[in-house]
Amino acid sequence: MLRNEEKEAEATFEKYKDILYRIAFSNMKSKADAEDVVQEAFCRYLKAKPTFDGEDHERAWFIRVVINICYDIQKSAWFSRTVAFDEVPEREMKHFKIPYVEEDETVRHVMGLPAAYRNPLYLFYYEDYSVKEIARIMELGEGTVKTRLRRGREMIKERILYGAEKGQEPYGKGEGFQGKALKEGGKDAD
Repeated sequence: MLRNEEKEAEATFEKYKDILYRIAFSNMKSKADAEDVVQEAFCRYLKAKPTFDGEDHERAWFIRVVINICYDIQKSAWFSRTVAFDEVPEREMKHFKIPYVEEDETVRHVMGLPAAYRNPLYLFYYEDYSVKEIARIMELGEGTVKTRLRRGREMIKERILYGAEKGQEPYGKGEGFQGKALKEGGKDAD
C-alpha cells in the first residue's frame, strides 16, 4: 500500500470508527465482538476499494456492511451456542453500557429487541438518522422503516409497562432517551 493510500485509509477509519463501533455494539452486545465487526468492515473496505458518490454514500456503505457482518455472525453456529443478551442476570446488567451513549434505562429495552426493530430504533434515536436515511442504509422502503419504528416503540412500551416476556418485574423507571422519549411527543417517525 502506498503512503498516500495508507493515510487515506487511516483518515477514513478515524472518521467512521466511533459510529460503526456503536452500531456493531448495539447488535453484538459485546465489546470484543463489536471491535471484530468494525475491523472486518475496514478489511472489506480495503479489499474492495469501493468508489462513493459522496460522504453520505460512504457512511451508508460502512453502516450497511457493519449490519451485514453482525447478521452473518449472529447466524453462525458459534454465536448460537453462546449466552444471549436476554439471558444475562439482572444483577450483571448494571455493568452494561453502550459506549459513547449516556446512561439510559430504555437502551436495555432497545438492545433486547429483534434486529429488525433494534437497528432502525437505534439509528433513529441514538444516531439521529431520518427515516429516509435509514431506509437507504438498510435497503428498505420508507414505509417499512416507519412500521418497524412504530412496532419497536410499541414493544418497548409494553416491556416498560408490563415487564419483559420472561416474567421479569416491570421496569417503569424514567422515560429513557433523555428528552427523546419513545412516546407520541417524541420525534415523529410516522
